[in-house]
Amino acid sequence: MKNINKIVAVFLSVIIAFGATLSVSASQPDDEIKTLSEYKELIWEEGIPVITTDGLLSLLNTVSSVFSFLRGDGFQPGARLDMKVDDFVAERCNAVYESGGLDIVGLLKSVPDMSALALLVDTFNIDTAELREKIFVVRDKYKAEGNEAMVKVMFMLGSFVSVVEECVVFAEPTEEDPTNYEVMLRLTYKDGTGDIMHPGIFINSETGRCTNKDGTGLIGTGFEVNLSEMVVYATINSWMRDFGFCLFYDVAALAMPLLWKYETRRFKFDYDGQEWMIQAWKGNYLITNGAEVGVYNRHPLRFGSYYDCASDEQLMEMSMQLYHGDDLLVNQKPQMHWWINGFNMCGRHYIPASLTLKFSVEMPDSEMVEAFTKSIDRHYMHDVTYTVEGTTVYVTW
Repeated sequence: MKNINKIVAVFLSVIIAFGATLSVSASQPDDEIKTLSEYKELIWEEGIPVITTDGLLSLLNTVSSVFSFLRGDGFQPGARLDMKVDDFVAERCNAVYESGGLDIVGLLKSVPDMSALALLVDTFNIDTAELREKIFVVRDKYKAEGNEAMVKVMFMLGSFVSVVEECVVFAEPTEEDPTNYEVMLRLTYKDGTGDIMHPGIFINSETGRCTNKDGTGLIGTGFEVNLSEMVVYATINSWMRDFGFCLFYDVAALAMPLLWKYETRRFKFDYDGQEWMIQAWKGNYLITNGAEVGVYNRHPLRFGSYYDCASDEQLMEMSMQLYHGDDLLVNQKPQMHWWINGFNMCGRHYIPASLTLKFSVEMPDSEMVEAFTKSIDRHYMHDVTYTVEGTTVYVTW
């Protein structure tokens, strides 16, 4: 009987979770909307609100409370890490929240306090300061090798065993450029000592670009942000470039419609002894509306759906604009790339089919232009148009 009650409780928590999501995501139709077709037209024109951070945190707290009750912990709220944010960082985070509903400060202040787990080291009478120094020796070895990922891992491990009592997120202008601010973390440990963590995040106070220094994206994610335009975009040397592209990636993404919901078109053709594919996407990505255009190729004897990303020698000048009606959501100016993209945080999800993607690709010669445009002509959907100026193809979908 107890197991049945637990199963019922978990089932109810799922219902609560989806109910909360729907209550946040679904917009109420206007009183004048009488028919289903009128409601569809309203959604087409106005989209639906994306789930806000407040709604997401409320949802997670609800589910957490249910599972806490099942464990016998009751509904006691979990302790949070003492997190503070300086004015410069808070101002930028508030701009993101107002535009797209992503409350970065709220997420930071919801980080759970891990002290209870970290204090287990006391059971073995371990000197946390000494252990931290040994871990940081290993960290410095990785730093000398240029392995920044392991540097961050070892730093976090050393900080964890030291028990972080307070974390302050702050930014200071760099010596090279006073308009470029480095975002850092000031950690205070239980023993009264502390450290400064450099996650590699830089914000330009004039352009709004939020980047790192090595071109791999913020904290190695492969993505950067333009805070002025509220657009997320991938760097040219993002880690995804090492994994090429295949049909399975789209299948996996579309299997999770609450996270990704988009349309895609693939244009395949032969050129210069290789099989090429230029693929375009548009739709909803997490809390954004976005679009992508990727250039891929492979040896003609390779089977399956896997393609390699274009190499540095095969980069082409590309541009991209994403519209909803007359509203320009993303504008990526001409640049050398293999995967131009942009994801706009605007607080609403628009139906993918209601978005218009325009992009251009400047190709090396007229032979490739002809091969690419013929692949558009024979595409079975016949919903893509193009014009050609010299060796540049301008596509509208």
